[in-house]
Amino acid sequence: MTMLATKSTTHFNQVLAQVRDAGLLSKKPSFYIMRLIVLTIAAAGFWTLSGYLAALSQENKLWLIAAFVLVAGLGVLSAQYGFIAHEASHRQVFRNNKANDWTGLLLANLFAGLSYGFWLRKHNKHHQRPNQIGEDPDIAIRVLSFTTESKESKRGIERWLSDRQGYLFPLLLLFTGFDLLVDSFAGLVRKDRKLSIRILEFSLMMIRQLTPYVVFAILFGPIWGLALWFVMMMAFGFFMGAAFAPNHKGMPLVAKEAKLDFFSRQVLTSRNIRGSWLKDNLMGGLNYQVEHHLFPSMARPNLRKAHEIVVEYCRKHEVTLVEMNLLASYVAIMKHLNKVGLSNNADPFVCPMVAELRPRS
Repeated sequence: MTMLATKSTTHFNQVLAQVRDAGLLSKKPSFYIMRLIVLTIAAAGFWTLSGYLAALSQENKLWLIAAFVLVAGLGVLSAQYGFIAHEASHRQVFRNNKANDWTGLLLANLFAGLSYGFWLRKHNKHHQRPNQIGEDPDIAIRVLSFTTESKESKRGIERWLSDRQGYLFPLLLLFTGFDLLVDSFAGLVRKDRKLSIRILEFSLMMIRQLTPYVVFAILFGPIWGLALWFVMMMAFGFFMGAAFAPNHKGMPLVAKEAKLDFFSRQVLTSRNIRGSWLKDNLMGGLNYQVEHHLFPSMARPNLRKAHEIVVEYCRKHEVTLVEMNLLASYVAIMKHLNKVGLSNNADPFVCPMVAELRPRS
């Protein structure tokens, strides 16, 4: 294992040198500024159009269908703000850490409606120990079980959902936003951050969550306003969940006591999604998950070029790098979740990590 760690550490240093020589560690603030301008113009247009649809719906209720489609679009835009908040938390946007943190805080709390502090703490733990049992919070989810032990520990509705989780997975994604919202409020209670920052986050989150409902209620009435708010939250949650889920779900799990080197941990537990210009934009660069985990502070526009370097390096050194199309990744996730959910006491998932990590000549 010591020899493996030395070889794999050399792997990372060699890839890092190539990426650095290609200038791919430089920041691209103009990319994010332009993107925020475009998102804000689109959001303003959507809100303006919602007022027009409200007037039309007074004469014909069928226009409410268009209103629901519109607010689903607003949910997708909120997720796009969330992706940039995620990138700011990784110091991808600016060189200055304070500028990144304030950007992330404003975008996460005021535009996506989630606690930046909660996200930062949770996501940093994920990056340190991706897919490691007992360490990665992304595989410790209320209604999903990634091991038989996790499923057996659940009770009530959580156990019922875990037993059927593979089949219910697409439906459960719709509630990701509500789950993140509950965790965000719970995270604000923790006293490991300044009270003033927690109050600021709470205030911005409340503004973000209440304002859309108030506007919808004024335009469409309180009942329809509540329904529209729920649709917006479900679209936001589904889009966030659908973008993050393919990256690690259904990939090898790492035993709690395992000691792995950085390169092996990040490459072998991550899954890339074959990209395109549209996927790069809609998924916030998360389709390049291997590269994102190897170089978490790399700006999104540079991930595609880094991907070419990493793929070629892994090919030459016979390191397994998993890459598939988006639909295939969801099929793989659902199959794994069903194996766990439908199993009895034997763990159905035999982790191939040991086989993957044997020393290579």
